[in-house]
Amino acid sequence: MIDFSWMTGGKQGSGIDSALGLFSRIMMKHGYYTYGYREYFSNIKGMHSFFTVRVSDKNVRSLGSNVDLAIFYDNESVFGERNARGEVVHEGHVRDVKAGGTLIIDSKSDLSKITRKDINTLKLDFDAIVNDAAKELNSKVSTLTITKNVICVAASVYLFGLPTNEIEEALKELFSDKSEDIIKMNLLVADKTVKYISDNAFKKVMQLPALPKKNLLYMDGFTASAIGKAIAGCKMQIYYPITPASDESIFIESHPELGIRVIQPESELAVIGMTIGAAMTGVRSSLSTSGPGLSLMTESITFAGMTETPLVIIDHQRGAPATGQPTRTEQADLLFAVHAGHGDYGRMVIAPGNTEESISMTALAFNYAEKYQLPVIVLGEKNLSQASISMNVASVDKIRDNYVIDRGKFVEEGGPDYKRYAFTSDNISPRARIGDPTTIMWTTGDEHDEWGHISEEPNNRNKMMEKRIGKVDKILSELPKEEKFRLLAGDPAKADLLIVGWGGTSSAIMEAMSSNMVFLQIKLLEPFPTEIPDIIRKAKKVVCVEQNISGQLAQHITSKTGIVIENQILKYNGRPMRYDEISNGLARVMKGEKKVVLNAY
Repeated sequence: MIDFSWMTGGKQGSGIDSALGLFSRIMMKHGYYTYGYREYFSNIKGMHSFFTVRVSDKNVRSLGSNVDLAIFYDNESVFGERNARGEVVHEGHVRDVKAGGTLIIDSKSDLSKITRKDINTLKLDFDAIVNDAAKELNSKVSTLTITKNVICVAASVYLFGLPTNEIEEALKELFSDKSEDIIKMNLLVADKTVKYISDNAFKKVMQLPALPKKNLLYMDGFTASAIGKAIAGCKMQIYYPITPASDESIFIESHPELGIRVIQPESELAVIGMTIGAAMTGVRSSLSTSGPGLSLMTESITFAGMTETPLVIIDHQRGAPATGQPTRTEQADLLFAVHAGHGDYGRMVIAPGNTEESISMTALAFNYAEKYQLPVIVLGEKNLSQASISMNVASVDKIRDNYVIDRGKFVEEGGPDYKRYAFTSDNISPRARIGDPTTIMWTTGDEHDEWGHISEEPNNRNKMMEKRIGKVDKILSELPKEEKFRLLAGDPAKADLLIVGWGGTSSAIMEAMSSNMVFLQIKLLEPFPTEIPDIIRKAKKVVCVEQNISGQLAQHITSKTGIVIENQILKYNGRPMRYDEISNGLARVMKGEKKVVLNAY
């Protein structure tokens, strides 16, 4: 099996983002699967960003803690950085290169500062390559400084023993919105890089074979949720800028062929109000936000619950509370999503575990919202939304081709005797659109009768409360098991350890678990699947793995089932869980450790 990791980085605003996409695309063109992830500080320009890409001849969906090749053109990436008070901003990436791996630094960097003797360190004259290209183009050197990212990629491709002929096509894909002059400039720098390395007889890091080409897409997590919305027939996306959720709306706005209109109003309150209003008119509409935005929307979410309005919310979770860590990942909104708002009302909370599920489960959220006439919160997270993967085109086609729009009890004409909140045996009323000329209806956030008129009559109140909450039983009985949870790798009763997790940690967990372990991925978090208690009770030993400090899934399981999961593996430093650190944590749990806190950068 071929499996290696690559890293580069630099100052935010220096164009370093393009390196991740370019390197991944080139690897894909040579027949490899990729998984990439970006880390960056919550400022616009100047702080440190870095990118890790894992490459394999097998499908990969998580990262390890170390890399085989790291290449940097700035000192901060290599040696770290301290602020004006002498506090550590970041510790540098020398430590991230695995024993026997290779580190490439700028020729002006001080090699004596690198004390590790178990890695290979090479020097590359970035300025010489840029100057040479600028001279040939008769251009200012400052114009070409941004192309140092291309130097990192071109050098790496050559040192991995791959032909560099795919660089041109990958550059044209990445810079499809740029001018021919920009593409020409970057191609020249790539050619100059390969010549420089060849002339200076750099020893290759490894010799990778070019594999048969595959029909792969380069897919970001936020792109996946956007595609899920398009497949579902969403026609309106409303958002207020917030990290990391904004990327999804920006993608939709830049791709009008998806058929989704994007609106950016003045506040999160306006966002939720407009989304509910659009849904009432019969339009499949959605919003994307993060924890702080969702916090502001809670009263309006309860309005959607009271008025039984189909509402789809994507919460791209980030570090919390308050402003927290806007550009880091966390799974800290679970209990908030389950309990958001005052009072009791029907809702659904679901959590995709990988990019493919971000497409399929986002699409399903629209069916759930309309079929059961309630708010549906999709818990994404930065670990998912800003990861990038190679995905088989066939996988996307399969999700699209198998998806069937289910609008539930949607009626084109309500008629003169229409009751928007009619009592029915299944607790779901026929739903007409506001504005239908054949229909008169009333909508209010107050308690109401079947027509929508305000009512405080006790018997009506009981029936309406039971109607809204009664949808929960219908959901649990109708959803197929595969939409509620996944149970992987065997029988919990026979395994040494049952691992319970949710969301973006799922892929890393699956890679970390050994042959005597079983993994339970919970997709439906509210209402809580009734099958889960029996699965957990069968297990000899159970551990809950999640990215928050309080063990929110474990708390949720206890509140719903009375089962206390005593063993926990937690991570809350804002960085994603690595498969090797989870593996280490599982081993520690098997040895008797009750609570393992992970802290890999």
